[in-house]
Amino acid sequence: MTSAALRTMTPMDDVFAAIENDVASHALGAPATAQDLRDMEKAVGRPLPESFRFFVSRIGGGLFYQGHEIFGPHRVMIHDIELVPNLSSMLSWLRSQVPPLADGLVPVHRRDGILHLLDLRDPLQPERVVSLPYGAAYPGFAAFLRSVVLPKR
Repeated sequence: MTSAALRTMTPMDDVFAAIENDVASHALGAPATAQDLRDMEKAVGRPLPESFRFFVSRIGGGLFYQGHEIFGPHRVMIHDIELVPNLSSMLSWLRSQVPPLADGLVPVHRRDGILHLLDLRDPLQPERVVSLPYGAAYPGFAAFLRSVVLPKR
C-alpha cells in the first residue's frame, strides 16, 4: 500500500471491511441520511461523535453478528416479535427510567444485558464509550466495535 493510500484510510476502515465482509451475519436498517443525523442529535441534545455519525451514515443500525444490537436512526424488525429500537426511542426510554440516564450518555449497543453508551460529557474525550453495569471504557467508537462487536479472528 502506498503512503498516500495509508493517509486516506480512516480509523473505521477495518471495521467497515469486517462488517461488509460478513454482511450475511447482520440484519440492518437503512443508513442515516443528513436529516436522520440532525434528528438524532436533536434527541441527544448535542453533537454525536464523528466516528458514530460515519458508521450510521454508511451502515445504519440493526442486529450484528446474531446478537449485537446497534441503535441507529431507524428501528429494525428482525422477525415477527423482535425489533432493534432506534437510538432516539432507546434514549427516551432510558431517560424515563428511575434513576434516569444521565445527560450526555447515549445508548449505542446492547447485548446480554450489557448496555454500551457514548459518553459525551467530557469534551476532551468526545469519542469515549462506556458500559453499564460494568463500567468498562473504550477510547472511541471504533475501538469499542473492534473489542466488543467484531468477531475475534
